[in-house]
Amino acid sequence: MSKTKKFFNDALFYSASNIFANILNFITGIAVRRLLQPVLMGLLSEIMLIFEYVRYSHLGIINALDKELPYFYGKKDYEKVEMLKDIGFTVCLISTLSISFFIFIGTFIVKFSDRFLLNGIRIVLILIVLRLISSLYLVLNRSHNRFSIISKYTLLIAGADIVLKVILTIKFGLYGLLWAYILTASLGLVYFYNVSKVRFKFILNFSFREVIRLSKIGFPLFIMGFVAMTLTNIDRIMIINLLDREKLGFYTIALMVSVYMIQLPNLMYAVIFPRFYQAYGEKGNIFDIKEFFMKPMFIFAYLFPVLMGIIILGLPLLINYLLPAYISGLGPAYILLLGSAFLILINMSGYLLTALNKQIYMVIIGFVSIVIAVVLNYLFVINFQLGLSGIAMGTAVTYFLYTTAVIIVAFKNYTKNIVVHLKFFAELYSPFIWAVAWLVILQAFVFNASGSFFRDLSIVFCKGVIFLITCLPLVYYANRKTKIMTLLKSAYAKNIVTGG
Repeated sequence: MSKTKKFFNDALFYSASNIFANILNFITGIAVRRLLQPVLMGLLSEIMLIFEYVRYSHLGIINALDKELPYFYGKKDYEKVEMLKDIGFTVCLISTLSISFFIFIGTFIVKFSDRFLLNGIRIVLILIVLRLISSLYLVLNRSHNRFSIISKYTLLIAGADIVLKVILTIKFGLYGLLWAYILTASLGLVYFYNVSKVRFKFILNFSFREVIRLSKIGFPLFIMGFVAMTLTNIDRIMIINLLDREKLGFYTIALMVSVYMIQLPNLMYAVIFPRFYQAYGEKGNIFDIKEFFMKPMFIFAYLFPVLMGIIILGLPLLINYLLPAYISGLGPAYILLLGSAFLILINMSGYLLTALNKQIYMVIIGFVSIVIAVVLNYLFVINFQLGLSGIAMGTAVTYFLYTTAVIIVAFKNYTKNIVVHLKFFAELYSPFIWAVAWLVILQAFVFNASGSFFRDLSIVFCKGVIFLITCLPLVYYANRKTKIMTLLKSAYAKNIVTGG
């Protein structure tokens, strides 16, 4: 089997399990929002924002392992792989425990006006340590291409989530929800420990030279990830500063939908990037891995707008009849989804720049983009009084600018010809324009509930069928350019014959 077919074979079944898990996660998100009012969801969003930043306490070591383990695995230097995994585990655990401890002490010193926020921070400090160790096991299994283990882990977490979060939220409210996060993470970690063929060891006699080397590799990646995370969280940060907690609760609808949609392409990217680094380690020439760089971008550029359109058509039905208290978040959700259609195209450019040790470009572009996002959000909210829609607009425009700039910098490594660049972007962005044009024609952004669920469902269904028919040319062209359907059929047939 060729490497391309092997990749699609892994991607197909890894993605299938993750798609099912995402469906469960989406149902969990809906259930939790029905149990908690927008103000409490806004508070949860604040607490989890703190969690997202503190979990970066590994200071880039995990990022370095994500690059180095597949690289040396590709070079068949297994002794180096063994040494790096244990050093990485030890350093990450020490740094995370230390930072978490100091933050915990700080919660007794700093005065909090909101006790829910104070207790929430203390609870998520436990979650940070659990998630760190799980992340290390994800990296380890991913570097060895053990995607079946990761798939089962994902399904386990999704199944535990929907049970624990619903039961504990019903009984204990927001605190119950936070402890459900802890219990789910604990179950996942127990699973990883039991099924992973290779485990981490805590060692004290590690090589400081290797720690410094990993830090030199990982810290730029850490900065790059930190900047990218800030960019994707800038809307939440601006809402906290410019609006109020209830508005943030409404906005969680936009966050929930866009995050789940971005996660779908990331399922395939998770299979790609270890192989991308392995291929680069084997060949040492970026032109030999150009297919890895180009194909995924075109696949998502042509297929994601179709998925985005279906979500935009069906979302108002879901919100009106299941989450009417969150109806104010519908408009911002539309806008943020449009911006997300650009953001999902950036991954391969990031992998290429990382492989070439040119992460600094992403850091600079990301930092400038954050400044642009702050300015745009401030103008749209304060000057133009657009509220949550203004936040979503500023964020979506920033996503477009950020993605375009990063792809330009990455693609310059293959050609500096401006005409080639323009043709490349015309191919990349035209499916988005096509899909949005048909959504406007179908009045997808206007929804007047009739009060009859089945009548509204039939209208949405008809619009969806028309939209899918109009998008068939996108699917056809994507297949002609990337042979995606042929590869998927081949992967499916192979697994039917071999039993997986």
